[in-house]
Amino acid sequence: MRRILRFLIVSALVAVALVAVPTTANAETSVRLRLTIDLVKQHENPDSDGASGNYYPKIFFGTDAPQDRSPVESAEFHPNTFEPPWVFTYVASVAPSQHTVRVRVELWDEDGGLSGEDDQLDIDPTNRSLDLDLTYQLTTDTWTGESIVPKQGNFIGDGDSGFPGAHDGKIAEIGLGIQRTTDLPDTDGDGIYDVVELHGIRDTDGSLMHDLKALGASPCRKTIVVVASWMSGAADGHDHKPKQAAIDEVRAAFNGSPVERAPTCPYVGSIWTRGAEVLIIPGRAESETTVLPLDGTLYRSIRQLALNPQRARFAHFVLFGHQVAAGSPTSGQCCEADRGEKDFIVTLGAWRVACVGPGTDGVLNTPTPANDDQKVGDFILVGGDRTCDTTATAGLDEQVIPINTGRDDARVGTVRDQSLTLMHELGHALGLAHGGFEPTNGKPNYLSVMNYGFNPFGIPLGPARSPARLDYSDGLLPRLDKNNLREADGIGDGTDFTRWIDGFGVESWGPGNAALDWNGNRVIDPGTIPRVDINVGDDTCVLPGTDGLQTPKHVDDAFGGGGIVQGSDGDCDTTPGAGDFGRADLLDDFNDWRNLKYRAEGSPDAGSDGIFPSGPEFTWDAALARELGIRRFYDPDVAVTKTADKAQAEPGDTIAYSVKVNNVGPGLATSIQLTDTLPDGTAAGRTLADLNPAATATETFTHTVPCTAADGSVLTNRASVTAKNRADGPEAIVSNNTDSASTTVKRPVLALTSTATPTAHAAAAVTTTLTATNTGGAAATGVTLTYTLPPSVYYSTALDQGSGPRPTSVSGTTLTWQLGSLAPGATASIAFTSRSSLLTTGGTALTGNATIMYGNAGGCIYTPISATSTSTVTEATPTRNPQLVTIWALLGNRTPELLARVQATDTRYDRNTDGRLSQEEASEALRLPLLQPRTLAAELLATYLNVADRRINSATAVHTLTLERLNLHTVADAARHAQTVLRLPPLTNLIRYTDATLALTEINSGLAARY
Repeated sequence: MRRILRFLIVSALVAVALVAVPTTANAETSVRLRLTIDLVKQHENPDSDGASGNYYPKIFFGTDAPQDRSPVESAEFHPNTFEPPWVFTYVASVAPSQHTVRVRVELWDEDGGLSGEDDQLDIDPTNRSLDLDLTYQLTTDTWTGESIVPKQGNFIGDGDSGFPGAHDGKIAEIGLGIQRTTDLPDTDGDGIYDVVELHGIRDTDGSLMHDLKALGASPCRKTIVVVASWMSGAADGHDHKPKQAAIDEVRAAFNGSPVERAPTCPYVGSIWTRGAEVLIIPGRAESETTVLPLDGTLYRSIRQLALNPQRARFAHFVLFGHQVAAGSPTSGQCCEADRGEKDFIVTLGAWRVACVGPGTDGVLNTPTPANDDQKVGDFILVGGDRTCDTTATAGLDEQVIPINTGRDDARVGTVRDQSLTLMHELGHALGLAHGGFEPTNGKPNYLSVMNYGFNPFGIPLGPARSPARLDYSDGLLPRLDKNNLREADGIGDGTDFTRWIDGFGVESWGPGNAALDWNGNRVIDPGTIPRVDINVGDDTCVLPGTDGLQTPKHVDDAFGGGGIVQGSDGDCDTTPGAGDFGRADLLDDFNDWRNLKYRAEGSPDAGSDGIFPSGPEFTWDAALARELGIRRFYDPDVAVTKTADKAQAEPGDTIAYSVKVNNVGPGLATSIQLTDTLPDGTAAGRTLADLNPAATATETFTHTVPCTAADGSVLTNRASVTAKNRADGPEAIVSNNTDSASTTVKRPVLALTSTATPTAHAAAAVTTTLTATNTGGAAATGVTLTYTLPPSVYYSTALDQGSGPRPTSVSGTTLTWQLGSLAPGATASIAFTSRSSLLTTGGTALTGNATIMYGNAGGCIYTPISATSTSTVTEATPTRNPQLVTIWALLGNRTPELLARVQATDTRYDRNTDGRLSQEEASEALRLPLLQPRTLAAELLATYLNVADRRINSATAVHTLTLERLNLHTVADAARHAQTVLRLPPLTNLIRYTDATLALTEINSGLAARY
């Protein structure tokens, strides 16, 4: 929270600073000057008597009255040796709008008496000018004037004899010097005098080199000036000139800092806010040199070319170069000793060249570099075009540089690489170590760019790819004791994330305002926990005991901070000896901002050592590991894989879906939500336990295929998963968070056709063919085919002449076949014959209905399928010769076909009920003597036989008195009438029997037919 408040306050102050800030009244700069004359020499005698002149000076400071001294008679003398010497002092009150003091020097020869007025000698080399009209420059401590060089000490006139008076203008020589004997005001204490911040850095001739005020400097707010040169002209085209955005980041960090402003500001219109200003002044572009060490002659030569002596008084120097040593990935170094350890170097020539790197297995799996990329060790590096052309093997290697990018940063660093390295090395020049006041590195409670735990990106504001602050520490966080850590306390910070090494040696990250799992057991333990070395990789190797450092240093390590620190190999090779200690257990924050040592000329720290000894500087290898480390720590990648136990399924089947969630990322996955959407749209959600990298979880879901599912339809089950990282932030990679599994439905689909003999005479055999075909993808089970005969149509298995199979059962007019199972693509055919009644008149269409019912192995029952077939009865031409019953009884021409036709018309004669009328049964029905109802039945049988034999037709018209009286007009009418009478008891219906018998006898005898 305090950093948010600080940001708001700074923002408000910066807004105020955009206008003239009300301050106290403008203050004048009070400066004491001392002018000393150390030589007076006569070149031309102003007196005609040949004696030496009698010389005295007049000194004019500003508009004050002149100061003088008693005359000295001598052709040459050194008045600085006099007692008192010719020394003139002046306290100048210089307005803020001014930066110079006018000083005018005259040399006179005292004549006195009869010689007339005093004569003025010519000490100015300028024609027609006798006095020295000098301008003293407060910013440079030099004086200038016409026709003289800055800070010139000896002056000889050019001989203006007779000007302006007759005895004036004789040549003389004078030697002098001007000194400032008081310090110039430095209101903000940054070592840059107020007059310089108001009027700029000027050359000794007074010309303006850098208008610091226009660049943002203020005498009431600390300013740091850095002159930056850079290497240029590399063969591959890269240029180490610092990026403007990097410079802007550093300036923004200092502008937003908690550096206190001056207590008061005596300069109206000057910026007077908290914070500090860093001015990066361009130096020179130098030819690219691959290796350029900080302590080498070339570095110092380049610095000398960039640092004019006046710049050097107030500025640091930095060279943006390639490498400090051959093959070195070091980001930079500070500080070069010749100028008080305030100059440094930034070397990012080995940075941002890794296109593809190994994944968490440490093995490079990407087989071949693309285009001009090159494989070096376990990395694929960009080639001469500085562009990453190679695509990393997905899921195995790291795409360090996005494909087709990198040119802007390769071998020069990103904006943040440059800004952080610049601010880090400048921090050393301003007196900061890797632990602020100490070399102890990696302290989780020291949130500063000086701490390598936060290189190369800065202090994270969130997990993984979140923005990061560029900042020094404000020193507000509490101490951490590695022997008494309290996880619930964290570090007590408000807005940032911090880094530490947990008890398992794993680089870890967490929010500063929350509990931190110091020991890495995934639990926030109560109270204090056993010791955890949370800053493994610290620079410090050995700390001195109470009697000072006693441990001898290993050759690969270095002395620093009163102890021993890591050497260039980045490892601690020295073991603490007796009385000394290893790395610190007590880790303290430090207020970097409050303890900066400002190194400009006017600062009390101008001549102090800049750097507090620390271990070796940060490298590209460490930077890449750090970037991948935080990304992996906060980058879970949950991938979902769904499978079905059946590629094909029938309705009624249960499909089991297995959903595997695998954390293929390097970071812990939390808050995992799995959603499984069944084919019917029903969604089932489950919460899974956290998954460590490479861990998996498997869930099972089931779905029953509905009976309504169409054959060939595809049932798709979809699964999706979401997860969060350790900081409760969203998972970054979601391209593999969904998967699906499909199952094709296979179900029976039956088609049914029914065909019948199109036309047939009455009672003739009609063949009906029923065909069932399974067009579906699964077997039909329980296939049941039924056929309902048309009205007045007869079937019996005994008379069935079809190819079969015979019905499983016959119930009345319904024939049923139990066909069992019908495989996909299989066909079942049934052919049977049936017969219409002999009494069916020609032209009658007889339609039968077939129905098939079926299910499947899954227990589904499907809607029955129906089909119809029609056969039309045709009328045969009768032979018109019916026979009497006695003839039919005696003759043996009752063929099975005739008997079958009778059976189809009337089954009363089938005494055995076997579905077929036999000769015996027919003979029995026709045998004499006959009594009622046998007489009528015999006569009716004879009528059937006459119709069956096509002697007469059922539609044959008949007419007799008996028939007329009975209102019977056709053979069919008479036969049906007889059928009706036969259902009556004969004893009580004797007349009806007699009439019906007579009617049929008249027909069978041939008397009744009318053709």
